[in-house]
Amino acid sequence: MFSDKLKLLFIFLFLFSCDTVNDLDNLEEIDSFSLLSFSSHYDNSQNLLSVFSEISDNTNIEKIELIITSNGNLQNGEVIFIAELFQSPYNQNIFFYEGQLSLSEEIYIYDIALIFSFNDNSDNLAYFDKISTPIKPNILEWIVPNSFQLDSVNWTFLPIELTISNLNGIDNIETVKYEVQRFYDGCQVDCIFDENCNNPIEDTGYISDLSWNFIHTNSNSSNEIHNYEVNIPMRPINGQGFYDTDGNLVFSETDCGRAGLVLFKFIVKDEDGLTDQVIDIPIEITN
Repeated sequence: MFSDKLKLLFIFLFLFSCDTVNDLDNLEEIDSFSLLSFSSHYDNSQNLLSVFSEISDNTNIEKIELIITSNGNLQNGEVIFIAELFQSPYNQNIFFYEGQLSLSEEIYIYDIALIFSFNDNSDNLAYFDKISTPIKPNILEWIVPNSFQLDSVNWTFLPIELTISNLNGIDNIETVKYEVQRFYDGCQVDCIFDENCNNPIEDTGYISDLSWNFIHTNSNSSNEIHNYEVNIPMRPINGQGFYDTDGNLVFSETDCGRAGLVLFKFIVKDEDGLTDQVIDIPIEITN
């Protein structure tokens, strides 16, 4: 059956090259027929393709075929999928398709075409669009200092920058966050606020907080490279509290600002649930 469809496709491509198929986008009106709406979605977690279309009039429609190509459009691309849309039993101007399709993880944009065939043997019409598939984001680069020195009395900020590639665009990035694993020395002072302040802190795993997020700074839409940064507040050696610009207490006073080794984990997650992370990035905190 699939080979028969390919034969039909070859015939169609021949006809297409002879200009007997019209581009629906370039025609204002053909016998009052028009494509009212179209959408497509690919769920990579389930390998599920969904296509929806609504036309203005179904009375002369023989069938609507769906063709997906890679590495080019219908004229010069590689055909990877052919199917016929189903007509809705509730609204006969609506045609749809939903089924399994496994697409490559290396290609994120495919060309998609709807081919409209008519009962009166008039020329076929073609509607062209693109469908993008979820591609995992990648953390390409991180800029962190090897060490960071605490101030004696003033809060300071530890700067970190990330460069992320996400071929599905900046709007597809959901969160960029960090986690830490601390190996801090004790304060070596008379403990006032915490009776255990002179004991070291050694986290058994990475810890995080909902507020530990990077901020988007800029993007290059031509290559979908996105830059993020965060400035992490660092407590001074004397342990004093931190107040915001309105005088509200943000961090309470403690016995000291801790020094030692901190391991960082950077995580990016997109709207499709795909993630990338880098772990065990060390920064030595000194006093």
